[in-house]
Amino acid sequence: MTTPPNQWPTGVHPIAVEDFERLGINTENELFWDGRRVEIRRPLILTWPQKLLALVVTVFAILGGLGALVSGVKDGAEYLCACDGHRLSRSPQTYYGTTPMPYGIIAKLSNDALA
Repeated sequence: MTTPPNQWPTGVHPIAVEDFERLGINTENELFWDGRRVEIRRPLILTWPQKLLALVVTVFAILGGLGALVSGVKDGAEYLCACDGHRLSRSPQTYYGTTPMPYGIIAKLSNDALA
């Protein structure tokens, strides 16, 4: 067995030539040691300021989404009110029972009636 470098933690030693028999690899290129898969885990640990910032960002993201939803509903309601709901419900002909006249004809008829 060879001597580990000084900066290595206690109990860790270099792999000797004999230890290579304990290493293995499968068809998915996963590394195994003594038949067990080698896993490297690094947990995500947030400090309290990071957790607070994540909470604030989450709250504002939810509020922004709700604001966009309310704004879309309001704009849709204004649009439907401006066109009397014809665009989505039924045509003006079935709503009024007659074909509406273009604005120019209505203005001409009004001017003729005044003369």
